[in-house]
Formats: sequence, structure tokens, C-alpha cells
Amino acid sequence: MESATIPAPAPRRPRAHRWLRPLAFLGTPTALLLVLFLGPMLVMLGVAFDRGLLDGGQGAFNLTLTNFSDVITDPLYREVAVTTFEIATAAMLAQLLVAVPLAYVIAFKAGRWQLPILLFLVLADELNPMVRIYAWRMLLGREGLINEGLMRIGITDQPIDALLFSQFAVTLVLATSYITYTVIPIYGAMKAIDANVFEAARDLGAGWWTTTRRVLLPLIAPGIFVSLLLVYIPLFTDFASPALVGGTSGYMLGNVVNDLVLESGDLNRGAAMSIIMLVLSALFALVAYRLARINRLES
Repeated sequence: MESATIPAPAPRRPRAHRWLRPLAFLGTPTALLLVLFLGPMLVMLGVAFDRGLLDGGQGAFNLTLTNFSDVITDPLYREVAVTTFEIATAAMLAQLLVAVPLAYVIAFKAGRWQLPILLFLVLADELNPMVRIYAWRMLLGREGLINEGLMRIGITDQPIDALLFSQFAVTLVLATSYITYTVIPIYGAMKAIDANVFEAARDLGAGWWTTTRRVLLPLIAPGIFVSLLLVYIPLFTDFASPALVGGTSGYMLGNVVNDLVLESGDLNRGAAMSIIMLVLSALFALVAYRLARINRLES
């Protein structure tokens, strides 16, 4: 009786080859993203540190900090920065005041209406931003629907000019423009919460405010952090809404960069302003992340 032949085991690939293929798959798009991101960033850094218009645009690259010092020391830019902070913070707070209750209703009370409400929020965001802004102009203008309604019901006998071309108008338009990006991350954080936690808090005698402050907010802190990254930082760079509904009182840092680059052709100071805003955004993201972590750990 012939003995069965045992096939020789296939040679094992060297361990180094096991991670070469996934590295190749991941390395190509990662390298492409780095080039497309770091390339423009390096160019912007070079423009920001170049004398540029200071030398009449002549000569080779000449390192200088003058562009940054001009932006930081100019009292007009400081005033605009304060205005930008006030408008962006007010818009962000308004969105959070709407987003947290709305996300709670969608996550725990809407039932089968969860998906339709989320789709409605997404579809509302798909509307062209310029269309939304001009729609608000039609609502807030002297002859707009809001002023007409207020006069018809007798609250005022003449149009309220402060509704348009003011900080109020910019805050309102910005708050409604980014509400989708505020609601969805908070909703996602709430879906990870067991609803029995709220029942337990009520059984222990906690009221709605104590439950919100000691249970809900700490648990959704990561969602709020994501919302701040997605919304609060872009609010500082928005220039379309302030330009169309803000007037002179709603002038923001995004308008400064737009005017420096497109109106004045001052690429150097425009790039310096952009770098400063980018650094401040990174610092804000770091602080928000730390606060979200501390709030989560204390819960």
C-alpha cells in the first residue's frame, strides 16, 4: 500500500511583505493629500513672510515679520477682530441653544420621524448659500416680510432698519446657515446614550436642569466639540454673509482677507492674516478638546 504523500507547505512570505501592500494602498492617497494640503500651506507661509509689496514686488524672496506686525498692530484690524469674535460667539451660542434640544427630540422623542427630520436638515443645507442669504435680505429688509408683518399687527408704525445691515443680521444668517453641522454631531453623541440614564436620574430626584447639566451635557461633550470644530472656526472666516447683510457694522475678518487679496492685491498681508487665523483656530481646537475631555471625565 502506497503511503500518501504530504504536500510541502507553501513558503511563508517574509513578515516585511505583509505590511508593504496595505502601506502602498494607504501611502498613495496619504501622500497626495499631504502634497495638496502642505503645498498650498507652504506657499501661503512663503507669501506671508515675504516683503512683497514692501519692495514694490521686485527682487528675490526676503524674509520679514513686517506683514504680521502690520496686521497685529493695526487698530482697525483689532476692532474687526473684536467684532468677529462677538458675532461668531453669539451665532455659535444661538446654534447650540437650538441644536441641543432639537438633537434631544430627534434622538429620543421623534421615533420613526428621526430619519425624515435628519434628511430635511441635510436637504436644507444643500440650498445654495447665496440663495439663503438673499432670502434673508428679502425677509429682513425695510420692505421685507418681517417689517411688513410687524407693521400690520401694530407692533411698529415704521420699518425697523436694524433688522438688516447690522450685527444682528449677520448673527442670524450665520446661525441659520450652519445649524445642520451643529445638530448632527450632537445627535450622534446622544444616540450613544442609554435612555435609562435619564430615568435613573429622575428616580434619584434630579430635575430637568440637574439632569441636563450633570448627565446630558457631559455625555454629549464630544459631539459639542465636533460641532465647535465644524462650525465655530468657519464662522470666523465667513465673508459672504457679512458682505451681503452686515454693512459696515458687520465687517468681519473674512472680509478683511477678501479685501486685502482681491481688492487691494496685498497678498502678503492677506496671507499673514490667514496664518494668524489658522494658528488661533488650532489653539481654539486644542482648548475645546481639553475642555470636552475634562467634562467627560468629570461626568
